[in-house]
Amino acid sequence: MTDPRATRQPLWGRSLENSFFWIIVAVIAILAVVSLFEPVQIWFEQRARLAALQEQVEENTAAVAEIQSDIDRWSDPAFIEAQARQRLLYVYPGDISYLVINDVQIEAVPTTVAPKTVENTDINWVDALMASYAAAAVGGTE
Repeated sequence: MTDPRATRQPLWGRSLENSFFWIIVAVIAILAVVSLFEPVQIWFEQRARLAALQEQVEENTAAVAEIQSDIDRWSDPAFIEAQARQRLLYVYPGDISYLVINDVQIEAVPTTVAPKTVENTDINWVDALMASYAAAAVGGTE
């Protein structure tokens, strides 16, 4: 039989094998990251482009819906008639059309805000009226 001490490797030999193993694992991991970097970057770019295209499709769908509503509106004879009367100033026979040229813009009158409290005067209005009447009758002021 063999002696177990004779088949054992020295401690430093095992540590070199472990170090070599971890170096190989690290190199493989670095190669995996480097080789997967470009496809992952392309995937993210494609996702961003896809989101932009979906947003553009939604905008185009809304524009198509708006144009379709315009088409539906213009297929209505009443709408066409109203537009002709408004834009081209068409009138029915017997109708009177008024056209105002150079209309004057009236400025809005500034409004004053009413006070929140009412002021109380010390003068009796009846006495003030009688004094004013007497002064006018005599021709002078008191």
